[in-house]
Amino acid sequence: MPLFGQLDVQPIASRLAQLTDLDTPAWTLAGAEILQLAWEVADESLDLLPRAMHPAVPPYATLLVAAYPESPAGPFNLALLRLMGRAGAHPRGYVIAAVASTPDSVHALRRQWGFPAELGGITLRRYHDQVTAVVSRDSEPLIEAALINPEPISGGDVQYIHSVTLARLPEGDRSAPHLIQVDPHYTFRKAERGRLKVRRFETAVWNAKTLAPLAPIAASITTCDTDLPQIRFVMDAEVPVVKGTRKIR
Repeated sequence: MPLFGQLDVQPIASRLAQLTDLDTPAWTLAGAEILQLAWEVADESLDLLPRAMHPAVPPYATLLVAAYPESPAGPFNLALLRLMGRAGAHPRGYVIAAVASTPDSVHALRRQWGFPAELGGITLRRYHDQVTAVVSRDSEPLIEAALINPEPISGGDVQYIHSVTLARLPEGDRSAPHLIQVDPHYTFRKAERGRLKVRRFETAVWNAKTLAPLAPIAASITTCDTDLPQIRFVMDAEVPVVKGTRKIR
């Protein structure tokens, strides 16, 4: 029997971001720097995954920290904590939490793509022997992690799995929770990999105790041209995606 997520959406529905509509314009994000860290997590993380999705085996999470020097909302940084899984046969990263560095980016990310974005501080720094990321909120560090001893690799060796966000879509005079697929494109200029080290992870802030790192998997950093695209697919959060997917464009 296939495994499915066990998240009960209704108790959290009122707290979800609400999209204005599904006509989100694409954002071009040139010269982005993206740090991605991956680690194994506990089997109990099924409680955080929507029922429409399957868990990854073994279960794992990723932290994606990006610095965007150019965007329609001005320069901003973004951090995404994702529980990895599958939508049907396709690997996807379900966004558990998001922090963005400017009020304008928070507003746009919530209203245009359904990210659960909150305002916070994000730093991405490069040293001779490591690249560090610190994510904070209300001046309190939530995540401190690093890629240790970066070594050059080909951009073809890097895979960024598409995200899905859980957000409310307008339906007449009300709104209902749906999964929104966010599937950027990437043109790599530079790529490096190294060892993952998580120095701090305040899981209780996002009710994500089961996402605490059990074992490191991979760490990479790239410089690339990317985007936040127009929305192409939305999915029913409670029905397997093979039955509950709607193509928008």
